[in-house]
Amino acid sequence: MEDLLPLILVQKKIDMKNRILFAFICMLVLGIGYYVQQKDLPHAFRSHRPITPVIPNQQEENRQETSQAMTSLPVKLEFQQTQVTVDIIPVGLDSAGRMAVKDGLESVSWYQQSAIPGNQGNALFAGHRDWKGELGPFQYLETIRNNEKVLIQYANKEIRTFQVVGKQIYPANEVPASVMNVKEGKRVTLITCTGTFIREKGGYQKRVIVTLELV
Repeated sequence: MEDLLPLILVQKKIDMKNRILFAFICMLVLGIGYYVQQKDLPHAFRSHRPITPVIPNQQEENRQETSQAMTSLPVKLEFQQTQVTVDIIPVGLDSAGRMAVKDGLESVSWYQQSAIPGNQGNALFAGHRDWKGELGPFQYLETIRNNEKVLIQYANKEIRTFQVVGKQIYPANEVPASVMNVKEGKRVTLITCTGTFIREKGGYQKRVIVTLELV
């Protein structure tokens, strides 16, 4: 029995070495497998830093949409006080280089090189006070008052509300150049004739200028 003791001790030492070697090999295999797995993953998933989602600021998006310029053209104008509505026709310049104004009372003219109402700039509208003895919608400019509302409808069916912020009457040949400046301010300008009609002098001798701003 005593002769077998050294052999048993040697065998136990060999078994311990084998176990340690086996454990080392297992750890090495697991380490290599983990390295390969991590190498194949996208960088974003391998990062230890938390991934923070980007959430749009909805209020800022709404504000940007609201502030975007109107691109749809104006098609109708209504005086809220009288509930009179008139069609809007885009025009250019006449042969004398002045803003053209369509004949008749069925429509008012919008100078298409001026601003779209509500956008930056000056949107110019002109209409006849009367035509062949009949009063037109723009005759109301003679009596319209500050703070009254004017509605403008666009081709996309949107309706915007504007408010009267000023009214001036000038001799026909003394209208300030600023009235017709299409780049100045952010406003709508309505123009019609008024005063005494003198045919020999070209018709009505004064102009009513009404200024609107978007509400």
